[in-house]
Amino acid sequence: MKKNLFLTTIAGIKTAETPVWMMRQAGRYLTEYREVRSHQPDFISFCLNPEKASEVTIQPITRFSMDAAIIFSDILLIPWALDRGVHFKSGLGPILKPMELPTDFNQSLIQDITKRLDPVAEAIKKTRYHLNNETSLIGFAGAPWTVITYMAEGKSSRDFTKARKWAWQNPKLMDILMESLILATVEFLTMQAEAGADALMLFDSWASIVPASQRNWLVIEPTKKIISSLREKKVSQPVIGFPRGFGDGLIQYANETGINALAIDQGVDPAWAHKNIPLEMPIQGNLDPLSLLSDGKQMMYDIDKIMDAFKDRPHVFNLGHGVTPETPVENVQLMVEHIRSRSYG
Repeated sequence: MKKNLFLTTIAGIKTAETPVWMMRQAGRYLTEYREVRSHQPDFISFCLNPEKASEVTIQPITRFSMDAAIIFSDILLIPWALDRGVHFKSGLGPILKPMELPTDFNQSLIQDITKRLDPVAEAIKKTRYHLNNETSLIGFAGAPWTVITYMAEGKSSRDFTKARKWAWQNPKLMDILMESLILATVEFLTMQAEAGADALMLFDSWASIVPASQRNWLVIEPTKKIISSLREKKVSQPVIGFPRGFGDGLIQYANETGINALAIDQGVDPAWAHKNIPLEMPIQGNLDPLSLLSDGKQMMYDIDKIMDAFKDRPHVFNLGHGVTPETPVENVQLMVEHIRSRSYG
């Protein structure tokens, strides 16, 4: 039986083949995804429809034979479950009820998180049933700081001023919100693990806006607490951390949070990452998603550069962020074929 390349790599073992998957690989660049999406009433309902969420999760596996699938979901499902009115508007992205203070939410809803998000668990069960043992299934959640940025502003933002002001002006109230979200995240990830996810991922998409002096408080410690709590709950699945745009903070993040693998964005020099991140730490990344808009030599050059940088460590090939809707499907196929044409015996 062929070994599971993704799980072997995340366990810290360098394999001859480099496993590959893409963030947002189930998405609008696929015609089959757009067909399913066109029949869904709204994005949140789509995420909470176990049959359809499972169907689109499997689509890129069917088309490209990726080494891992990531469950079709969203990082804002926890605020949705906390009655923050999460919905999506075309051209605007996520919209929420903004909060004036960090404690402006119903904390009693935390205890109902798994009940309200049970459709995600059902989607994982259905997906795991249909995947073969060579293909891993990843569950995920948004990291607390990133979730807070959306809850504060009520939408995406250029600099998330309100959340940053909270950190400076209302640190005690911020701690209350942070601890609540840590608890909710642990419960959500535990539910996904018990449903059959083979690995878990934490997306801290806005780690880049945290001042260096607050990195430990807002990014490092919450991640550490989540992973520690998961282990206390006997959740053994590996955890991939993705603190996007975290710069040299990646060193502390890799060393102190307890993650099993580190995902890096396209702004990180692979050679720097290999030099500064512990050699036993698997790295995931980090091709610029926009390179897939053309099938020229530059994309292949960048793929080779990344793979060469990580030839002596466990490496999962991925993008530095999510695949874009305008990406030609044939270029994704070219990327996958090129990665698999290489082997480090």
